[in-house]
Amino acid sequence: MFNLRQANLEDLEALLQLRLELLREAGDIKGNSDIANLAKATRKYFVEKMPQNEFLAWVAEVDSQIIATSGLVFFQRPPYNSNLSGLEAYVMNVYTIPMWRGQGIATALLKEIISFVRATEAKRLWLHTTEDGKRIYEKLSFVSTSKEMEIFWH
Repeated sequence: MFNLRQANLEDLEALLQLRLELLREAGDIKGNSDIANLAKATRKYFVEKMPQNEFLAWVAEVDSQIIATSGLVFFQRPPYNSNLSGLEAYVMNVYTIPMWRGQGIATALLKEIISFVRATEAKRLWLHTTEDGKRIYEKLSFVSTSKEMEIFWH
């Protein structure tokens, strides 16, 4: 059985390692990428954002070892018809160590996040998913959309 709880800065190294594993599996870290700079930038982000509650994370533990995580970031947009508060929440960093997958851990973490967000003024909860994660989100009533476009610069 696993234990769920909200993460804190004491979990920093585990959160960092799970994020790097997620990025590796998603194909965002390829070959000899400069993982050291990515790890340094990610650590800095967590250290700055977690104490301010600008990045929230939940973890699943077994015997005090973190085996899964899920993160949450809030965005304040101007109000619009379906969201008069303008507050939105974005789920990120959903990752379970491979040997623990298929046991409902990610679903349990997401239920925690959904419950947390429902208690706020946020009216939209959204995320990006891999094909592997899609069925988990659909089971929790997430709906696929194709509204986004993006541009990246370096």
